[in-house]
Amino acid sequence: MRASKSLAIVIVLVLSTILQFSPNRVFALTEARADNTRVVAKPGDKVHFNIWLNYTASQPLSSITYSLEVRNLPIDWISHIWYQIQTPTTSMKQDIRGLTVSNYITYRKVEQLDLEIEVPNTAKPGHYSFWFLAVGKEIPNEAVILEFSIDVEEPKRELKLSCLYPNLTVEREGTAKFTIVLSNTGETDELANLSAEAPEGWRVVFKGQTSSVFGVYIPKGQATELQVEVALPEGVAAGTYGIRVCANSSDQVANSTLQLKVAVVKAGSVERMVSTLYPEVSVEAGRTMYFPITIRNTAESSSTFHLSTISAPEGWTLSFRTEPSELLSVSSVFLEAGESATLYLEAAPPATVAIGTYEFTVKVTSEEGMSEYLTTKAQVTGSYEVTLDLETLYARARAGESSTISATVRNTGQTRLTNVTLEVSPPEGWQVIQTPNYIDILAPGERGTITLVIKPPKDAEVGDYMVGVKCISDRAKSTQLLLRVNVQSPSVTLWMIGILSIVVAAILIVAVYVKFARKS
Repeated sequence: MRASKSLAIVIVLVLSTILQFSPNRVFALTEARADNTRVVAKPGDKVHFNIWLNYTASQPLSSITYSLEVRNLPIDWISHIWYQIQTPTTSMKQDIRGLTVSNYITYRKVEQLDLEIEVPNTAKPGHYSFWFLAVGKEIPNEAVILEFSIDVEEPKRELKLSCLYPNLTVEREGTAKFTIVLSNTGETDELANLSAEAPEGWRVVFKGQTSSVFGVYIPKGQATELQVEVALPEGVAAGTYGIRVCANSSDQVANSTLQLKVAVVKAGSVERMVSTLYPEVSVEAGRTMYFPITIRNTAESSSTFHLSTISAPEGWTLSFRTEPSELLSVSSVFLEAGESATLYLEAAPPATVAIGTYEFTVKVTSEEGMSEYLTTKAQVTGSYEVTLDLETLYARARAGESSTISATVRNTGQTRLTNVTLEVSPPEGWQVIQTPNYIDILAPGERGTITLVIKPPKDAEVGDYMVGVKCISDRAKSTQLLLRVNVQSPSVTLWMIGILSIVVAAILIVAVYVKFARKS
């Protein structure tokens, strides 16, 4: 069947080529080209090919019509031939199977088509070839053909199990409850079956939002949260036990496993490995806070405990120190059996921290793989903010002379500001003096005044200059204001006064001389 189709296409091409050399041929579809003829796709994809058709005419004709078709496309595959239709008011795409081409004065025309192929979800991996044909209705042998191919690949299939707290401590005959996340990171939707491998006598139950489940449907790119409840049997011995959780697709192609641990202790003997006396503190904005953390070795042998941070607000810096004033930070501590140590969790806020409650989670892990998490909170009660106002944004100054501007700074935050000053960006060669240089302390809501004396150089050209002014402190800064300074030519008043003084003095000297000369 495919061979007969290929033979028919070859015959059409041969006849088309012969007609191209016919002296009576006045209108011809001379060329068809595509930007890409072979692509890779997955089941369910839509593939696009851009096609250009070139027409020429040796004599004026009103129009000619071509039929468009796609051949040899597999069953259940769908094709669309999109053509952009332009009107004076709108532009729209239309799925066409025929194209009428009007002849223009230039005798040349290029039409663009968008060939869309819908690959069904049931398509098997492999190489698929098909043809696009444009055949003239008035002249059936007038035709062009393009061959295209699509390589269908197997879609990526992947499931992933994860758990933020995979190790728990439980008293005998208690229940361990894990929160796990099952993610579909593949390219197809999955129906995942859930199972667990646990010690004999242990009972593992998966729970969704309302009831127990043993399977879950997950669309591609999404995730779902599940609860894993592990019920311990009566008389279970103290120790650490492993549980293996599995998620498998219905056809066993996509699989994921997760290892959980349960540390069983005697009833009433649960002692936290990590704790703090002050899980919540309240501080002013900008201050570094310290949480004292006690780490206990509850095991019967010595061990090294590793410290890490799990979560912190953006811009905050967390570190562990032996003392609040200690410069060096630590990441692990060695403890003998039954021994404990106190470290300090240092939480340094960003310079522009806002008022609110911030949460920090840290993790302590023993050499045996047991982990505990500790969450602390900080209530920030103040914030830093400063604003700047200039008495004017336009000033005048003469070259070589000073001009005075008054600046008002205000603490609009809720915490005091220290070392408040102005940052001035004058043109090169200008002198700027501010009085005072610093305002030591500016309480919330308080205002302060700083005087700026700006002096252009003597050789400054006449014109407008921009001077940037910004208020800064140890913890906050304002937006920059631009002061326009109009420089005028140097003042001649003093020169005139000097010259007049010299002339008057000379006249007085001459007058005195003449007076005394007459007396003598």
